[in-house]
Amino acid sequence: MNNDTIHTESPLQSELSPVKAPTPEPTNDYCPLAETSFSHVLNSLLKKPLSIIYEINHRGHPKNIQRNLLIITLSGLAVFGLVLGMFSGGWQIGLVPLKIIGGVFFSAAICLPSLYIFSALGGMDIKVPQIIGLKLTFLAITSLLLVGFTPVLWLFSTSSQSSVFIGFLAITLWILCLIFGLRIITQSSPHMGGRKGRHLTVWSMIFIMVTLQMTTNLRPLLGESNSLHNAGAKKFFLTHWVEMMTQ
Repeated sequence: MNNDTIHTESPLQSELSPVKAPTPEPTNDYCPLAETSFSHVLNSLLKKPLSIIYEINHRGHPKNIQRNLLIITLSGLAVFGLVLGMFSGGWQIGLVPLKIIGGVFFSAAICLPSLYIFSALGGMDIKVPQIIGLKLTFLAITSLLLVGFTPVLWLFSTSSQSSVFIGFLAITLWILCLIFGLRIITQSSPHMGGRKGRHLTVWSMIFIMVTLQMTTNLRPLLGESNSLHNAGAKKFFLTHWVEMMTQ
């Protein structure tokens, strides 16, 4: 008789054993990057942004990709803020880029926990480093789109004296670019084990409102100022906009 013991798994053990979700196969848009240099990351953001998400999910979130995404985001927001600050001139040329960069990253930081929770509710198998990479990806796409619209903003900021119109134009461009940037979250959800539900759409709307409120907290973005933060009365962003339009 053979003394070897054959171990069998009980039905209870099989039910309790963790089941890993199958890794989605690479597709034309969701595939590894050929390289992770700055130029390839920049090109992938414009053509195949899901390839960045693939690297974040399956390659351990490479530091060079994270660094390149951060550089692209900072550069794009700085250029947009510089052109917006040229409308008022003076200290605002340097202050507005700092306000925009600080406001966007502060909004991203305070909304990070809620993004993790909404992603989990949507069924996404994701960890905090992957959430950070996902957020950097959509911010980088948004920044690139803003850079594309800066010539339009520059034209009106140097030829118009209406702060109401310039403010309306800047807010409109920001919302449009942010909407297109946020699409990467819903597009990447099926590739990360999630489903196309309303969780991430609701979170996107909340994030947009948070960034709009930051424009009021850091006011004035248009007009003379020599400080980074306005310590005046607390105002809702819609109230502030109405007051600016009626002045």
